[in-house]
Amino acid sequence: MSDTSMSVAGGETRQAMVRVWMAISAIWVSFWLAIALVAARAGVANPFADQIGLFALIVMTPPLVLLVFGAGARLAFEFLFRGRTGS
Repeated sequence: MSDTSMSVAGGETRQAMVRVWMAISAIWVSFWLAIALVAARAGVANPFADQIGLFALIVMTPPLVLLVFGAGARLAFEFLFRGRTGS
């Protein structure tokens, strides 16, 4: 069974969640870069050329928000768990 002395968010769980975050972030960024490349190759006027800041915001914000949300959820979970055990 599991070791009860180990914290709820043990090392293996943290590594797994970071891997999930990395996979989701890589897919998100690759998706938007593929859209930009297809638009450029199709000869469509590049809609991102004059709004590169907006494109960067669309590509980078969701992975960073997901990371912050995950870290906050982990800290809240550990805080609540430690509150119950009294340690």
